[in-house]
Amino acid sequence: MKAWPTIAVILVAVAAVGTTVYYASELSIMRTSSLCRDSNNIGSHIYNPARLQVFKDCVTVSGIVDSVIMEDDGDYHVWFHVDAQYANLPNSVNNDYRPGDLLAEIICATTVNQQDAFLACENYTNQIPIPNMNQNISVTGPYVLDLTHGWMEVHPVYSLLVSYP
Repeated sequence: MKAWPTIAVILVAVAAVGTTVYYASELSIMRTSSLCRDSNNIGSHIYNPARLQVFKDCVTVSGIVDSVIMEDDGDYHVWFHVDAQYANLPNSVNNDYRPGDLLAEIICATTVNQQDAFLACENYTNQIPIPNMNQNISVTGPYVLDLTHGWMEVHPVYSLLVSYP
């Protein structure tokens, strides 16, 4: 008979801990920056998504634009030299191609001329602004390894902000 009060206390404690963990998790999700959410469902327009290995679901990285290249798949490749605090994000392949640069891919932002990318961009045009050379930018999106090229990217870009001095 004396075991029941002890068991009841243990059950109440377990329930309280479980409730605390649940609400802490929900609060963490609620505090997640809206930039880290794919609210426009941009990710559903990646062609051949199996070529991307996700390392982090969402990062925000800043730097200075070195190059903006229009690709046949409808994407813009934005190569940017990362700010010092993000120097660990480019890998050796990035550094061999463009030292200190990370690639940000703005998908479905221009005319698609690549056959296997047509369906991914069909009836969708990305509204992310395209930056210019030498602009300071901050990009947010998944941090991925492009298994085809071997470099690290933010792909797709969920948001891009240009900061002016």
